[in-house]
Amino acid sequence: MRVLILVAAALVAGCDITLTTPSPVVTAGTTTPGNITISNTNTNTASTDRSDTEAAPSPSSGTTPSPPTAGVLPLPSYGEGVAREYAAAHADQIAHSCQLTDGEAAWHFLDGLIGVLSQRDARWGYLCKDANCITKARDVVAYRASTGDTGIHIVDVLGNHCPGPGDSPTQFRWGVLPFETTRRWSATR
Repeated sequence: MRVLILVAAALVAGCDITLTTPSPVVTAGTTTPGNITISNTNTNTASTDRSDTEAAPSPSSGTTPSPPTAGVLPLPSYGEGVAREYAAAHADQIAHSCQLTDGEAAWHFLDGLIGVLSQRDARWGYLCKDANCITKARDVVAYRASTGDTGIHIVDVLGNHCPGPGDSPTQFRWGVLPFETTRRWSATR
């Protein structure tokens, strides 16, 4: 019974399962194979993440996606390591990074992270949410990869930002989104 529950739970989670019994099972004169393989592909696309980028994050493979245009800088490879180090040292800022509940103090994590990244390259900044760049995204960093203020790499750095009741708490992540050719960037908030 426990194996059946385990198999059912694994199928719901989208896991591939291989069960191996130590020897063939003999029942009423018949022999069944000792190996059972069950494969399932999870197609669930639901997300409870409250990112304000309004775009679906691409899987973080640890590699920088190729920009679609020549002359565009790639996302710097040091970015993730610097951001993870900063996040580990500032977990309290992550826990209080929701502007809706923590007000102006909630910007401490994003401002600090952009400040640290900007020490290496001044192209790190904020994603503009509107045409006049008055409103900034609250849970992502942007890297200006071109000569203007458009043509940017966007990285979602706060997973489950501003969680609702029963949601898991906000946590650091490095989710590189598809390269943006028209969205704007700003060095300051």
